[in-house]
Amino acid sequence: MASTTETPRSPSKRELLERELPGILQISEATMEAKLAMLRGKVAQPIQGQDTCPSQVGEGLFVGNKRHATDVRTLVSLGVTGAMNCAPTGISSLNLDMYTAHGIAYGYTNVSQDDYAYPILHDREGHRSEHLETAKSFYDRVRQAGGNVLFFCVAGQNRSAALAVAVQILGGKKLEEILTVCSKCRPFILENVGFQRQLVELEIIEERLRGKEPSPQLRPLPDPPKGKRLKVETFPDSHHVEVELLVSGVCTMAAVIPVEASILTVRQILNDRVNSYLTCEKKCVIGKSWMMFTMFGLPPEFDLVLEEAAVEVGVQISRLQSTFGLEIVKTNGDALGASTIICWNSRCRFELAIFSVLKEGKEAHEPFTFRHEERPGAPGTLLAENFLDTNLRAWDFTSGEAFRSTHPIIFSYSDDPRSKRDFMNISTSKTERQQFDHPGEGGILGMGANAIVHRVELEAVEKDPEPVRRGLRLRRLSSDHSFERRWDAAVKRPFSLWKMLASMEHKSEAGVAKRLRMAGALNKQGRLLYFYGLGIALASNNNNHDEYKFEVTLLSQYQEDFSSYTLKQFMDDYTKVLVSGDLSPEEHWRIKDMQSKFSLIKVKVLLVSLLNGFRDLTLMGVQAFDFNHMNNVLVSRDCRKARLIDIDGDSKGSIQFPSEYIQGSRGQEDEPEDLHKPALDVDLSTMLPLVIQHLICGKGRGTTFVTNLISKVRRVGTESEEDAKGLIRGIVQEDFFPKLPRCPAERERSEKHLAKVVEWFYALLMRRSPWTTWTNDIYDAMRCIDHLPIS
Repeated sequence: MASTTETPRSPSKRELLERELPGILQISEATMEAKLAMLRGKVAQPIQGQDTCPSQVGEGLFVGNKRHATDVRTLVSLGVTGAMNCAPTGISSLNLDMYTAHGIAYGYTNVSQDDYAYPILHDREGHRSEHLETAKSFYDRVRQAGGNVLFFCVAGQNRSAALAVAVQILGGKKLEEILTVCSKCRPFILENVGFQRQLVELEIIEERLRGKEPSPQLRPLPDPPKGKRLKVETFPDSHHVEVELLVSGVCTMAAVIPVEASILTVRQILNDRVNSYLTCEKKCVIGKSWMMFTMFGLPPEFDLVLEEAAVEVGVQISRLQSTFGLEIVKTNGDALGASTIICWNSRCRFELAIFSVLKEGKEAHEPFTFRHEERPGAPGTLLAENFLDTNLRAWDFTSGEAFRSTHPIIFSYSDDPRSKRDFMNISTSKTERQQFDHPGEGGILGMGANAIVHRVELEAVEKDPEPVRRGLRLRRLSSDHSFERRWDAAVKRPFSLWKMLASMEHKSEAGVAKRLRMAGALNKQGRLLYFYGLGIALASNNNNHDEYKFEVTLLSQYQEDFSSYTLKQFMDDYTKVLVSGDLSPEEHWRIKDMQSKFSLIKVKVLLVSLLNGFRDLTLMGVQAFDFNHMNNVLVSRDCRKARLIDIDGDSKGSIQFPSEYIQGSRGQEDEPEDLHKPALDVDLSTMLPLVIQHLICGKGRGTTFVTNLISKVRRVGTESEEDAKGLIRGIVQEDFFPKLPRCPAERERSEKHLAKVVEWFYALLMRRSPWTTWTNDIYDAMRCIDHLPIS
């Protein structure tokens, strides 16, 4: 039988072209430079004036920024029936309900980066990007239906402009022809050099392919090699849903989560998604991060932090259901709600704010920072034109209600935690480069050893957005506070990374503040500074203004009466030796008037207020208070109230409550020897005696005088108790009894009162009975102050 051999099939013309595709990108540098010179002669110009409306750059094709995309009325007037989002995020202010109501189709490409090397149009082998495929398909579909298309991104300058020019090149137009139109209506586009080169390459590729085959089509971008870039996820099945995930400072990406899943499950999936990116691109994984939730098309005020340190899990679930309309599928009997199953949908948007990362082979957390470079001719782009939310965001401990600063605001941080000056800068400018050298709003109220307190105006959600879509019900949750819509808030900012990470733990400042918020009934007198929530702030490196990171803030109600008048400042004023000419006339008169009018009654009122604050902390179960630093106590302007501001959760053995010891229901004979007394003895015994000594002996005399006097009294007291008391008597009489009554009876009563004060102070000073250990227990200290003789 004769054998037959098959003749090898010759490759088709298309296959030959695909084989040659990488070579098509071989463009001489002279040709490239000539094309780039032409491009830069027409566009990539500095911005002049305001970008007030979208620009028509082609047939039925407009380019604009994020503000233009939200102006539905203008879009309708321009005949726009399709909007293509080229930004790296969904742009939270977009109202898709309005788009639907006016017949505007919506599409997005999620161009995740804006750097020179990013393949927005094609990779280095000529494979067309998914962004370009999506944009071209969307544009053709809208145009075939007789409509106009808006391509938009954050600034309407690079991403949207590059894709808008590219789809016209694919349609057969010359690059120079397209740019001539752009030069007249939008000359500031395409300043990104990488995007410029890709447009030049795209035109040359199209010309070469078009000359060899009538209808050339570039190959779609294949999955990149494993380990090089993220693999594109397939579209989810009916049991999964694709959601948008914004990683602040990195990029926006799609993520697939189960339709029915708990918050913990979603967090783990999203963390794994981001870690796969960080491992490939930055050789690290997430150390500590916070996850926020909102829904696409809603205002930025409607967000929720899904972190137990800020909002209890039960409150998170309640808000997901009542505010965002998500269905609760199953509760597994978990009191905290951690395993509650929630039904998610494609409108869900998640955001991760990364605070720290872990490098390969290292266990220590490192701060997660990202960079932003100002565009030439468009300063202040991080505040004015970006996909990050630069407003300070906060959530109420009890209700989970969202608040945000009324203006974008950026704080500063330092590479050196000891450099407090580097933490004092702030910027709220939209039109100028971040004003770190000339701070605007957010003035500093005070500075302690571990924090700076700024004044920031926060705004709560006032009304629901309209119209409501698909039965989505948005409402402001009722809360147990009665503050106005605008809050003046003090922001407590940790200096170092370890301090910030510690502040987010359940037993730390955040946990304690949350307990105080929930136990507000014990703080009716306002003895403790009112902490109402946690927030996220954006900060820039004071030594490198292009480097940014996120910080957690502890927020409290700001009151003008207390302002920044700390106990330290008060004691400085109280003991200040007034010398003519050292101070302004107004300041000299204020301090002199305060000293002259400060009576023994005021001394007792201030001390009782201070100790009551400590007692309230104890009743609430707070375990520690740093009283060694008098800046941690605020004093009201009338010097009648002390307010505690610095708390922490270090385990130092707090007193139990309810307590038989406190309530007095246990008799002395039944009490054990080691009573569960408050663990504030170290702080009290260190600082409280000094406060009392300065109040009694230091009025207008200076701290040195007090120190010398106390030393002399103790030295003399070892030889003659009467002489020591005589020293005290002379000072107390001069400070508080300057004029004894002339009437013998009245004079006798005053002298007896003076003698009692001297006896009381001497017993405290020398630790004599009954005040031998009065600073070891907050209640002994209160009994001691209560026995200060006041006629």
